[in-house]
Amino acid sequence: IETPFDDVGNIKMSVPYVEADGEFIYPDEKGEIVITSDVKKMTVYSYVYNYSLMNPQVTYLLNGFDKTPVTVKRSELVPVSYTNLRGGSYSFVMKIKDPQGGESKELTVKIIKEKAVYEQVWFMVICALLAAALTGLLIKLYIDRRTARFLKKEKEQKELIKEIAEAFAKVIDLKDKYTNGHSKRVAVYTKMLSEELGLDEETIDKYYYIALLHDIGKIGVPPEVLNKPGKLTDDEFIRIKSHSSLGHDALKDISIMPELAVGAGSHHERPDGKGYPEGLKGDEIPRVAQIIAVADTFDAMYSDRPYRKRMNFDKAVSIIREVRGTQLAEDVVDAFLRLVEKGNFRAKNDTGGGSMEDINNIHKKQEQQEAKQEEAETVKA
Repeated sequence: IETPFDDVGNIKMSVPYVEADGEFIYPDEKGEIVITSDVKKMTVYSYVYNYSLMNPQVTYLLNGFDKTPVTVKRSELVPVSYTNLRGGSYSFVMKIKDPQGGESKELTVKIIKEKAVYEQVWFMVICALLAAALTGLLIKLYIDRRTARFLKKEKEQKELIKEIAEAFAKVIDLKDKYTNGHSKRVAVYTKMLSEELGLDEETIDKYYYIALLHDIGKIGVPPEVLNKPGKLTDDEFIRIKSHSSLGHDALKDISIMPELAVGAGSHHERPDGKGYPEGLKGDEIPRVAQIIAVADTFDAMYSDRPYRKRMNFDKAVSIIREVRGTQLAEDVVDAFLRLVEKGNFRAKNDTGGGSMEDINNIHKKQEQQEAKQEEAETVKA
């Protein structure tokens, strides 16, 4: 007590226990203080034993929690409380230094707070996975909702296109009193043939719309030519054939479906090159036009025309078989014949009747009638 500047090396420091929610916890065999995960408040009791008049400065810090150390006089040292510590390992560090500049002394006490379940690595991994799964689910639900909205809108747009195309088809057929419903039937036949040929659903729907408008050019042909019951003159036949070019010109600027113009302009082309308007051959003819050509040819024979009643079903089928590879594409005709074998194309009210005359016989009869009429007029004159 008579030595006021004793070396701090003789001063002892100690953290004998901590208080955890009112319970005193002492170091274990390893010298570590372990507190449970549910502790809310922990108070560290630190002591500096001094048997002299020295009052050195004491610096302390809880590593892992405190950001800056605290320095006080030994006489001012009091228990330090910490609340809501996370689970983990901490070190309570105390240092004292001789006021005269001597060597410092340090004490480190390890304090471990057990981790709660939600602080365990496996729990955090599970939470991270669950969060990722939930995020993925929410994203999926959002995408599904957006997709459903787009699909609904797309469906509505397709339905609108279909209704507009069918309305135009009705307008086209109104121009020709003998072919009422022709455009719709050709579209249905085209769809049946496309399905039989194994085309995808999107293409099948597209070909259906194209077939609905394949005869749109007939709007530009005079009705007296379209509905003439007798033989057409060369000029009238040229005007009839012009409906392909007229249809192509009417539809060529529709960018959303450019094939509309192709179907209207090329459905009278033939594999042998004898078709119109461009005389295309074989694979030069667009696929949709090849399919429409078969559907159009069949319906032209199997429906009432200005010059005859509906042709006999078997007769119409035999004619299509005969022109396979010349007037009509071979594989499309084969698909047509397969569908016929399955019972398709024949009308429900078809009991086996119908005209057995083809266009050549009809033309011969018309020529004979015209010759007789001219002879009668000559005799009369």
